[in-house]
Amino acid sequence: MENVNFELYKVFYYVAKHKNLTRAAEELFISQPAITQSIKKLEEQIGYTLFYRTKHGMNLTKEGEILLDYLKNSIECLQSGKAKSKNFWMKKI
Repeated sequence: MENVNFELYKVFYYVAKHKNLTRAAEELFISQPAITQSIKKLEEQIGYTLFYRTKHGMNLTKEGEILLDYLKNSIECLQSGKAKSKNFWMKKI
């Protein structure tokens, strides 16, 4: 599980957030096949399944729920920090 690219976790977060591959792809500005590949790659690297598909979208497995609990605060904190630092530099200009 070492050396997993952060972008794979980010894709996982957005798929989990939207429970939909297409909506995650739209928010991340990447293709739906790229989203699918990223999820498959992450699952291979960590060694377990994160989602199962239903006719209503993507649902988290128990392992996926646990991972999301750990990632959610980290990703949201990074997004908040990015926004605050952007605002800081915009005020300086």
